[in-house]
Amino acid sequence: MKKPYFLYVGNAYPHKNLQRAAEAALAARQTLFIASSRNIFTERLEKMIRELRAQDYVKLLGFVPDDKLAALYRNAIAFVCPSTYEGFGLPGLEAMAAGTLVLASNIPVFKEIYQDHALYFNPYDFSAIAAAMKDALEMSPSTRTVHIKAAQKFVRRYSWSQMAKQTLKVYNEA
Repeated sequence: MKKPYFLYVGNAYPHKNLQRAAEAALAARQTLFIASSRNIFTERLEKMIRELRAQDYVKLLGFVPDDKLAALYRNAIAFVCPSTYEGFGLPGLEAMAAGTLVLASNIPVFKEIYQDHALYFNPYDFSAIAAAMKDALEMSPSTRTVHIKAAQKFVRRYSWSQMAKQTLKVYNEA
């Protein structure tokens, strides 16, 4: 994948706000890859992409295995999290760990989880998403490197083994 691209990974449920992300990619004339298992929601998304005439910019990849997903993260200009609400936001942390810049909705959960390690936008305004994409494209290499290195250091606080130890501690205390 030599052409620059943005990436979204996750399901295509309506609250993921992929229509506005597609509209942003179209407005910014940037490629957005969406890695999401096929289901009724991806079928609806595919139809919406056709209606927008955004097929040249928005590409549905279907399910992507972990080994290929890691390369998609690493080579993306940025990972886009356009959700209008979330429970946590694990894919953004995966992107940070892979060394990918994160663009995220300015919703409370993302601000809590990602803190100052993401570039935030208004998820209800596709032009704000497009502007965040433009900012990512125009970011100087040195600023980009500083931002990504800080995010990679930050994301180390999250780990499955640490979570398992904390969960076991809660169970033992109960």
